[in-house]
Amino acid sequence: MKKIVSLLVLGCLLLILNGCGQDQYLIEKDYWQVRKQAESIFRNPPGSPPNELERVINQLNKFIQKYPKNILALQAEFNIAGLYIVKQEYDKARQHLNSMISKYNQPEIRSESVFLIGNSYQLQDRWEQALEQYKKIIAEYPLTIRGLDIPVYIAQYYKSKFQPDKMMNAFQEAIAHYSSLAEKYPGSPLAFKSYTLISSCYGAMKNWEEAVKALNTLVEKFKGKVDTDVVLMDIALIYKRELKDTAKAKEALEKLIKEYPKSRLVKTARTLLERP
Repeated sequence: MKKIVSLLVLGCLLLILNGCGQDQYLIEKDYWQVRKQAESIFRNPPGSPPNELERVINQLNKFIQKYPKNILALQAEFNIAGLYIVKQEYDKARQHLNSMISKYNQPEIRSESVFLIGNSYQLQDRWEQALEQYKKIIAEYPLTIRGLDIPVYIAQYYKSKFQPDKMMNAFQEAIAHYSSLAEKYPGSPLAFKSYTLISSCYGAMKNWEEAVKALNTLVEKFKGKVDTDVVLMDIALIYKRELKDTAKAKEALEKLIKEYPKSRLVKTARTLLERP
C-alpha cells in the first residue's frame, strides 16, 4: 500500500500543485513529522490502536488545511485514504476518496482516486464492484496513467484467479481499447504507447504473430519520428525465441544495425547475428 500511495506524487502530479511562495523547507519539515507517524501504521497496521489512526489522520487533515495548495497536501490526502485501507476501514477510505474526486478537477488525481476505491472493493473480495470502478476509469479517464494501465490490470487479475476465458476476453477488450486510442490520436506518444501495449497483450496471449504485427505497425508509423531500435530488438527476439524464425530475426537485427548504427543495442544485435 505504501508503494501505491508513493506513486501519487510522481510524474505529472508534481506539476499540479505548487507552494504558492511559502517556505517549502518548513512545509516539508511539518509534513515529515506527521508522515513519520503515518509510517508506523503502514508498517504494522494490526499493531496500531484505533485512536492512533484517528490522531494521525487529524494531523494530516490539519496539514492539508494549513497548506491546501502545496503538492504535499495532495500526498497527505492519499495517505489518509491509504491509512484507512491498510486498517481495513474501507467505507471511510471510499468516503475520503469520493471527497477527493469532488475536490480536485485533475484527471490524474481523479483516476487514481477511483482506482483506490476499486482496490478497496477488491481487497474485500468484491470484484464486481471493483470492476465497475476500473471500467469507470477506462471510460472517463482513458488518457491518464491509470487509464492506460487498467485494461491490462483487469486481464492480469483474471490470470491470477486462473480464469483463462475471462483473461483472454479481457485482453481482447484491452487490445480493442488501445487500437481505438491509436486511431484517434495518430502519430502521438499515446499512439506509440498504445501499439506497445497491444503487442504486450498479444504476447500475454501467446499470439506472437499478432504481437510482431503490432510492433511492425509501430515501426512503420513512427519511422523518422521516434527511434525504434528497441522495438526492432523486441521484434528480433520474438522471431528468434518464440516463432523460431531465424531469417526474420536476422532481418530485424540487420535493420537495427543499419538504421541505428550508434544505438547501444548494436553490440547485442551483432552478437545475436553471430549465433546459430
